Amino acid sequence: MSCERTAIIRNESGIHARVAAGIVQRAKELAAEYGTRLYLRGERGERFELHSIMPIIALKAGKGAHVSVTAEGGAERAAADEMAAFLEGDLEMHGPAELREVDKLLHENALMQERLQMILEAVQDGICVVEKSGLITYVNPAYLRIVHKTREMVLGQNVFESAPDGNRVGVLRSGVARIGALSHKKNGTTVVANVNPIFVDGEIAGVVSVIKDITEIQRLMERLTQVSARAEYLEQELLRTKKTATAFSNYIGKSGKVVDAIALATKAAASTATVLIRGESGTGKEVIAEGIHYASARRRGPFIRVNCGAIPPALLESELFGHEKGAFTGAVKRKLGKFELANHGTIFLDEIAEMDKNMQVKLLRVLQQKEFDRVGGEETVHVDVRIIAATNRDLEAMMKAGEFREDLYYRLNVIPLLLPPLRERVDDIPLLVEHFIGKISAAQQKPVRGITPDAMEVLMGYRWPGNVRELENVIERVITLMDTPEIRAEDLPTYVRSDIADRAVSGPAGLLTTDAGGAAVLPWADYEKRIIAHAMEHCGTFNAAAKALGITHKTVAAKARKYGLVGEGKS
Repeated sequence: MSCERTAIIRNESGIHARVAAGIVQRAKELAAEYGTRLYLRGERGERFELHSIMPIIALKAGKGAHVSVTAEGGAERAAADEMAAFLEGDLEMHGPAELREVDKLLHENALMQERLQMILEAVQDGICVVEKSGLITYVNPAYLRIVHKTREMVLGQNVFESAPDGNRVGVLRSGVARIGALSHKKNGTTVVANVNPIFVDGEIAGVVSVIKDITEIQRLMERLTQVSARAEYLEQELLRTKKTATAFSNYIGKSGKVVDAIALATKAAASTATVLIRGESGTGKEVIAEGIHYASARRRGPFIRVNCGAIPPALLESELFGHEKGAFTGAVKRKLGKFELANHGTIFLDEIAEMDKNMQVKLLRVLQQKEFDRVGGEETVHVDVRIIAATNRDLEAMMKAGEFREDLYYRLNVIPLLLPPLRERVDDIPLLVEHFIGKISAAQQKPVRGITPDAMEVLMGYRWPGNVRELENVIERVITLMDTPEIRAEDLPTYVRSDIADRAVSGPAGLLTTDAGGAAVLPWADYEKRIIAHAMEHCGTFNAAAKALGITHKTVAAKARKYGLVGEGKS
């Protein structure tokens, strides 16, 4: 419940500071006596609770002004009547007790104003107060710092003259607040301003502008944008690197020739050009071809493998290009060829040199025009396929012999990629052995602890005519047959163990004979000693001997010390 009463100010001086303090004091007494809350409202303003001096002074109520008193809660009628009667009285303080209370309120109000001033001085946002006439009446230190001006340069300035198109003038004229308005100062500073109108008795009495310097924020944003762009670029590079590393992760090796081959394959993956992979059988041509596909933009498309040497020439055309129903005996339905299956992807043509010249012509048409005809069909099929070919044969010699078309060779050999044989990357053998031991032992569920140094020396000394494929087969054979937790030299096939001795002694006379000239079979250590001694005698240094024997410098040095041959060579 509430009760409202109207009062007419009859005091000759109206409501001034001391009177306002007396009104607040009387309102406190009535609120305590009647258990109610008292509010005051001017002729055109909003009502406010009677516990603060400043809103009462802001009424600017002179003699004859009408004000409304509202009481809520408790004995609201009695409280409203007494408060209205008090307002219509002379409003002068007569007793000493009253004067002390009023002075106390005035002092508290002064302290409050002082605290408010300290707060305004301390905040980091710039504050500017402008009267209705456009005159700037107050600025805090932060405002002066942001606009790079002194107090004398700002106070007393009229915004209608200094900034007629500014936000403060706009709000003075419209009475509508402007929030988040950007302003670029002549000194290069960029500020964001919140300009709000000040209303007194329903009429605009001025504006208060609160500004923030966002110049530094803009610089930080620019730096953040640059850093973000850099981070995005590095992230893309990292993803690209990871993608490439993953694509070629099955090609094991860290030797210089392997690194060069993978680097060239990576560049080839970034293009759409045809790739011709050269290398001996077992060097991993299919692994590299698959890596190029999955590192390329076509990785979401199919990767189709075709071994041209494993398909009879009479069936190869149907296998590559497909056939129509009834094209030949047994063709009971249409069959799609490998090229159609590889559309928008990659086709890998292994052993391309085994393709007869008739098929070479048809393959050339696909390379040049991206089209072909199915066997027994009349419709021309268009495809978008990248071709990667591979061979272990000498295509140049085949061209000279008329066995391979020269025009097809140049179409295929756009990006030639040569894979080194295993004997030219001996340092990769330990990596490959470790990889195959883990792979095969896991597949056979047979734990293998590793390989002895002697066994590794034998593997690194063997020439591996079958390359990586042969090495994998040897490791699989050994793991299948071994009974020990570790691969030993004696577990390796005999032909692998004897290869070093056979190669080293096949040239120099007398290394396989006894001192009496007979061709007796000697212990393995005797052969090894003679081989090392012979190599060091002819090569002069451990490094040169190691290269000649196809083993490591460390192995030669260890064997030389073992057999007392250190004096016969240099490290």
